[in-house]
Formats: sequence, C-alpha cells, structure tokens
Amino acid sequence: MSRLSLIGIALVIGGAVCGALEKIFYGNRLDENNVIQESFFLPLSIFLTLIGIVVLAYVGAFFLWKQINKMRA
Repeated sequence: MSRLSLIGIALVIGGAVCGALEKIFYGNRLDENNVIQESFFLPLSIFLTLIGIVVLAYVGAFFLWKQINKMRA
C-alpha cells in the first residue's frame, strides 16, 4: 500500500471516530428551545471522511490508470 492510501484510510477512520464521539458525548440532545446540540466533532467527522474518500478515490483512479497503461504497452 502506498503512503497516500494509508493517509486516506486514516482520514476515514478518524472521521468515523469523530462521528462516534459525537454520538457518545452529545447524542440527540435538545435544548430548552428544541434545538439540537452538537459539538465540533460532527463537522470534523464529515470533513475528515470526505477528504479521506477523495484521497482514496484519487489513489484508486491512479492505480487504474497505471493498469490500463500497462495493458496497452
């Protein structure tokens, strides 16, 4: 595995951990005005997961590109 793919996997795992922390510590709590309370973990989990997926898609596309070029030669 390349270093970039390991970074992508780590980002996705980090996003999942942040999402789990959001659920554990904040859950679906409502305040007195019926507004959902959330922390920094929710946007961080979405950001890390999306960046990780983009990195893994790039690694996958680069791998496929190399395989196609190898078959042509």
